[in-house]
Amino acid sequence: MHIALQEDYHAQFEHFKHEHGILFVLAFSGGADDSHPVLRYIQDNGTEDCKTLASQANDVLIQQIVSDVLNPLPRSHIAILTGGTKWGVPRIAAQTAKELGFKTIGVAPLRAHEKGYTLDESVLDLLVVVPPIIGESRWGDEASVYIKMLDAVIVIGGRSGTLVEVAHLLKRNEDKKAPTKYIVPISGTGGTADVIPHFPGKPETMHKCLPSHLITNGEEAARFLKEELFFDDLYD
Repeated sequence: MHIALQEDYHAQFEHFKHEHGILFVLAFSGGADDSHPVLRYIQDNGTEDCKTLASQANDVLIQQIVSDVLNPLPRSHIAILTGGTKWGVPRIAAQTAKELGFKTIGVAPLRAHEKGYTLDESVLDLLVVVPPIIGESRWGDEASVYIKMLDAVIVIGGRSGTLVEVAHLLKRNEDKKAPTKYIVPISGTGGTADVIPHFPGKPETMHKCLPSHLITNGEEAARFLKEELFFDDLYD
């Protein structure tokens, strides 16, 4: 696993893509402690046995969404980007992608790496560690780097950190000269994913980068990506 710590992330990222023949970067965004709203209620209010079962069920739900998104897509030219940490959506998405044969990238703040919270080389092919611009390292320092590296993102649940990433993307998509970076929220997974369609972004920007209908599962998300992004061109 290569760990990028220097300021010139662009050069290192482009080298990684060239080395592995990567033409498209698909991200998965969601919180480290995300769960389906129903399961979250059980985790907050149930017995210890119920909480354990709810946590296991939640991992299965996330894994199913990720698998359903990735299974129809070509492995050779697509890399999967996550937050690169050891819990929730970042962990499950990276592990699932690795098992399915995709190259994997993690982007995390320096704080996460220093505390040993980032996934290791058995899961990530590239880890980008983002130091703070000012002051101490904090969660969220990585958001601006993360959104520049992806070409499209699947949003599963998510709270404030995920919302920051979505806001960054919507602002970036206001640039009419730049390629559109699609945002595909999985409706029904709670949190940020469920509020994105109601986000107070510019209507024309929302229209061009979000699905025109609710996406409720991974299979629908994969179908949308293939229709909008011509993934067939990425097959060998």
